Amino acid sequence: MNTIIIPIDFSPGSENAMHYGAQLAGELNASVVLVHIYQVPITMNDMPVMIFSADESKNSADTGLERCREELQQNYPELTIATESRLGSVAEEVHLIAKEKNPLAIVMGSQHTRGLERMLFGSTTASVIRHAHYPVFAIPLGFKKTAIKNIVLAADLEDTPVPLCHKIIELVQLLGASLHIVHVKIKEEAERPEKLLEKMSTLSPFYHSIDNKKVKDGLEKYVQEVNADLLIFLPHEHNLIERMFFKVHTEDIITNTRIPALAIKA
Repeated sequence: MNTIIIPIDFSPGSENAMHYGAQLAGELNASVVLVHIYQVPITMNDMPVMIFSADESKNSADTGLERCREELQQNYPELTIATESRLGSVAEEVHLIAKEKNPLAIVMGSQHTRGLERMLFGSTTASVIRHAHYPVFAIPLGFKKTAIKNIVLAADLEDTPVPLCHKIIELVQLLGASLHIVHVKIKEEAERPEKLLEKMSTLSPFYHSIDNKKVKDGLEKYVQEVNADLLIFLPHEHNLIERMFFKVHTEDIITNTRIPALAIKA
């Protein structure tokens, strides 16, 4: 059976994403694994002291997970739900769990950061996207799950690898949706969408080009025009410069769209 991993921190945003993930799992005949990654809080005095023990932190995490599991089970009685708590870094532990479970996708809430914190660290969601090699859904706070009928793929028209195209095709077909490929032009350029359109021809996608000096604004405009239910973007970091700006670019996508964003990596 396919599996969807849902990392939660018990905040309103993550619990909203939990329900989105549960509904998605029901539609795709998948099971759910609720995951909470906890840290042991330490006071920052001359002599660091643990506020709670590791056992107390784990017990608290497991209690919260059981509450969430019961809530989902009441709302989605046919759903198979497992829970898992771990001590460590969210991005690293979610990556390890994903390697073990080989999930269809990871679903989590969008988490906003601002200013210097955003530049230096990014958000938890962006960090998971960077580490994970599985599709990651980022769900905006307050967004309620609806049938996914129109999907927008943000394309930069670089040579998209065939395996990545296959991942996109598989997910779009599973969701039974229409695909709109959109390219935002921030300057004059020679468009050559033919290769990408040929690779995605199985889906008979629509193609549209937009002139806008800001990619996020162009995407948001098109998403509203076609009443899209999901925005797919393809983060990549081939070199040092891309790695430096990966967090900011990914944050722009997941925090500026009003609909769920789906990151898929090769």
